Amino acid sequence: ERKLAQQLEQAGKKLEAKNSKLEEAARLQNSFLAGISHEFRTPLASIVGYTELLQNSADDGSDGFQQVPNHLSTIQRSGRHLLSLVENLLDHGKLDSNEIRLTPKAINLEELLQDVLVLLQPLAQTKQITLTLTKDLGEVDAVMLDDGRLRQCLINLVGNAIKFTDIGGVTVKAAWRDDMLTVAVTDSGIGISKDNLRKVSLPFWQAAGTGKAGTGLGLTITKRLLDMMGGSLTIESELGVGTTATINLIAPAVAPDLEKKINEQEAASISGLKILLAEDDPDIAELVVLLLGEKGADVTHVINGAQAIEALNLKQFDLVLMDIHMPLMDGYQTVGQMRANGIDVPVVILTASAIDTDFERAQELGCAAFLVKPVDVSDIVNIAGELLGNR
Repeated sequence: ERKLAQQLEQAGKKLEAKNSKLEEAARLQNSFLAGISHEFRTPLASIVGYTELLQNSADDGSDGFQQVPNHLSTIQRSGRHLLSLVENLLDHGKLDSNEIRLTPKAINLEELLQDVLVLLQPLAQTKQITLTLTKDLGEVDAVMLDDGRLRQCLINLVGNAIKFTDIGGVTVKAAWRDDMLTVAVTDSGIGISKDNLRKVSLPFWQAAGTGKAGTGLGLTITKRLLDMMGGSLTIESELGVGTTATINLIAPAVAPDLEKKINEQEAASISGLKILLAEDDPDIAELVVLLLGEKGADVTHVINGAQAIEALNLKQFDLVLMDIHMPLMDGYQTVGQMRANGIDVPVVILTASAIDTDFERAQELGCAAFLVKPVDVSDIVNIAGELLGNR
């Protein structure tokens, strides 16, 4: 009987532990769903609301157009915030399946840091707190890093600091010495208890009772991306006082000759360039045509691969921008048909898909570049300049 009682007691403890884990999992799920709903609805509300204001001003011819720059800035800021949320959600899954690919390139550290602050400054202003940057970068102008991934890490850390700070402010201190970059993000926010400090890097985890909605993925993604880049993330915090999150990352200085080449690429021109755009989404197509047209390019737009082949047979093009997912003939089928027909015009893939299999297939077909939407027109300009002799 004594042995049976011990077994029952042990079974009871195991059941209690499992119940505790299930309750915590349920809490995390509910917290995540509530957080992600809030995180997405807030910028979406801004985008929809300010778009309606612009539309109303256009319809009634009122003086509302005086506020256009402010409205557009809000819409752009909200859109970028939504994009960073989507990237975090997608990257969480891709990190688990080892599908993230680093693409280091020469970047200007000072410009990157300023970009992050310009993006997040309005969030700090809304909360009436300060956001400041101090930097000691020595004489280095450019370093070799994955620009997008470092930017994502900084946005996550600075955005978190702003979110959890209601009084005072956030300071970003950046230093570069001997190929080592250190960025410390310090806030005067609510802080983290010692018990919770061990949990902050867990996916979807958020401290209860903070009243701050979110996905609970920012620190998890940041830490894992930094691990991939050979860096580290340390967090120090005191409840009620504030938190400091510090990035340490190897950032080799770029040789002057390589920096010169990069500057030349940035100055590339596409004026007079004949570009074929194969894109079935009319809104995206119109935007790309307008942006490239402003740069002086002559853009022909088609909505599927079959039309692209027909256009290539009728006219000489310098560059093809190819969406992957199109009706009748997708992007890969179109590139295959181009090559079979002896058409060797450089092809740049434009896609909303960022999985490794798509990237690898594009490489196998000899595509010149692979850009993930939303695409920065400057990336197209730089690629065109590199491919076509910096016209």
